[in-house]
Amino acid sequence: IFSACFCECSTQTIGRNMKSSKVQRVHHRPPKPPQTPMKKKPKDPVEVYCRVRPLKEDELESCTERVSDTVLQLTPPECSLAFKSGHSNGSLHTFQQVFYDDCTQKDLFDRIGFPLVEGLLQSKNGLLFAYGITNSGKTYTMTGEPDNAGILPRSLDVIFNSIAEVQATRHVFRPDGCNGFNVFTEAEARSEANKHRGKKISAKARSEMPEFGDLLRVPEPRRVEGRAVDEDSSYAVYVSYVEIYNNYVYDLLEEVPVDLIKQKPPQSKNLREDQQHNMYISGATEVEVKSTEEAFETLYKGQKRRRVAHTQLNEESSRSHSVFTIRLVQAPLDPSGEEVLGDRDKVTFSQLSLVDLAGSERTSRTNSAGDRLREAGNINASLMVLRTCMETLRDNQINSASKIVPYRDSKLTHLFKNYFDGEGKVRMIVCVSPKAEDYVETIHVMRFAEVTQEVVVDRPSAVRKDVFGLAPGRRKANMLYRAAMKEAAVLREVESSSSSSGDAMGPAILANAPHPFKLALGVLCLQKYISEECDSFTLAEFRSLLESRAQVREQLIQELTKKQNTFRAQLVSQEEELFRLRSLVRDYDSRKTTWERSNKEVQRLKAIISSQDEQISHINAELEGMRSSLSSRQRELECTSVRLAQASQQKDMLMKTTELYEYEKRDLEERLVVWRRENEKQKEEKDQLRKRMRGYVHLEKERFEKLSAQMERKEHDLVAKSEKLRQVKELIRNSPCASVSRTPLRDHNTDATAAASTP
Repeated sequence: IFSACFCECSTQTIGRNMKSSKVQRVHHRPPKPPQTPMKKKPKDPVEVYCRVRPLKEDELESCTERVSDTVLQLTPPECSLAFKSGHSNGSLHTFQQVFYDDCTQKDLFDRIGFPLVEGLLQSKNGLLFAYGITNSGKTYTMTGEPDNAGILPRSLDVIFNSIAEVQATRHVFRPDGCNGFNVFTEAEARSEANKHRGKKISAKARSEMPEFGDLLRVPEPRRVEGRAVDEDSSYAVYVSYVEIYNNYVYDLLEEVPVDLIKQKPPQSKNLREDQQHNMYISGATEVEVKSTEEAFETLYKGQKRRRVAHTQLNEESSRSHSVFTIRLVQAPLDPSGEEVLGDRDKVTFSQLSLVDLAGSERTSRTNSAGDRLREAGNINASLMVLRTCMETLRDNQINSASKIVPYRDSKLTHLFKNYFDGEGKVRMIVCVSPKAEDYVETIHVMRFAEVTQEVVVDRPSAVRKDVFGLAPGRRKANMLYRAAMKEAAVLREVESSSSSSGDAMGPAILANAPHPFKLALGVLCLQKYISEECDSFTLAEFRSLLESRAQVREQLIQELTKKQNTFRAQLVSQEEELFRLRSLVRDYDSRKTTWERSNKEVQRLKAIISSQDEQISHINAELEGMRSSLSSRQRELECTSVRLAQASQQKDMLMKTTELYEYEKRDLEERLVVWRRENEKQKEEKDQLRKRMRGYVHLEKERFEKLSAQMERKEHDLVAKSEKLRQVKELIRNSPCASVSRTPLRDHNTDATAAASTP
């Protein structure tokens, strides 16, 4: 009753103050509040931890040694180039904490994972990287084994242990596709649940899966205590699982229809920016989970589709970067404490991204070829971009420079660029292999860790939950109300049965018991609704409730007074701003013509800018090719350094053989001189022989000409003789004594012809 009177008096006082403030605003202008300089946001360094895996049975020599809880020493083995060059003392590297081979998964989670989960429940984002070379224990650190869970399963256990009593009904929160969430009523949620009821995997099918049937997991019993979980709010957990393979983002939870004729390859997803300039994966599947088992079911479903391959250094080497994201959605309850408040602006959500980076590797050791070689090149290129971004951030912070951080050169850095801009807590686990053969790769990992520790990011601020007008204890009041209604129903049944039997029994609780909505708006007269014989609602509980309400009302009155003063100051400043705007309006007409002319110029400049954007995109593509070639050149440089060491060993052998080569050279030069002399002599003899042959040819030619002339003369004589002989024959034929001497003459002619035919 006292609190009710106090609230009414306070309300009247506030009304009078508002009326008086309205009069003061007209006659007396309050002074302008002084402007306070903006405070710089506090910054935190990127926390880097180190974990050293134990040596295996076939690994004899170790190159690591723990100096203290924060310092690790690397000693070069005898087979390394650093040891041969005289640098055998080793190097010291400092971290936030060093977890050696005797640490457990629980120790690692308590130090690294639990604070991130606690921040997640406080609406703070978190990012955890697992970085290292191949076969260094990154996947084991993040996932673990069924009987020795890693950071991911333990984080899910702690989340569900903490929000087990305040979880919302399934499908009350639904993703809107633009990195936000919509709120629906309980009836709409039940209708949506009926649509998806047939898609749930049965317990029998789950037991037949080897991952679930043989899974004997030890859960994490811890939970986040304190005010991190608001009992007057409802929570929901959504998970997503993607991988970055060859600089393309693929959804591991996407349902792809099975085509027996030609299976379609999975489609890559795009990165987009929401209204708050946060990066997200457009079209990625987000699954609402209500328990750790459902989250594991989703995790194993994605792990089946993740790309792994066999290499010489690791039997199951991850060929892609995997990102498992846990999103926690939160919204306050309505004044009745029964359903979630249907105001989308009151919805807050935070996310924890657990990234298992693929291990960096050298092709000279893995002997990769084909697809494995291309995968290794893309993995090393993305890790190189991550290192370049860290170095650029460090240089900008140390030298107060403003270099452009190349986030867009890789999908990995582009996705998480908001974390480095102050949108969440960033931590990194550097997994180290103690094997002596991995010393060179481990040194590069340590250098990257040193650069990362020097980068500082803005400390994420806690999200203020504006619950103005909502009384605390709404959920508990609703539970008490429901319990009272159940007891009232039981008592009414007892009363009806007793009245029928003739026994008079007074009602303990009336049927018109008030709803907690009325309790949240005003004070209730206890004598009207509760009798002395009621044991369910005690006066002590209502007294504590009223005292807490009185304290909240005092706080609200103080906050209202502050807001009134702020409103008065803002109203004065707005009047001054209105006067200034009126003076600016006068200049608007004169500037309108100038704006029209400038608008044409802007259109022309836009065309120029669009052409320049195309050129920039072309240059970025060329730059990407140059970066890939640079990474290949660096690998060639490492190979060249090894070859140089081999060449130094061969140098002595070459010096010894130099003298023999010089002696042989002099001998060959002398032989060459002798050969040249002999060659000149042979050349002279050939010239003489050629001259002789020319003389012989000339003589033979003259003889041939003489013979041909003689033959022509003989032929001419023969023709003349044959002509004379023909004339003689004709004379003989025509003479009178031709018949007497025909036969002898024929013989004579035959002899003459034979004589003439002989040369």
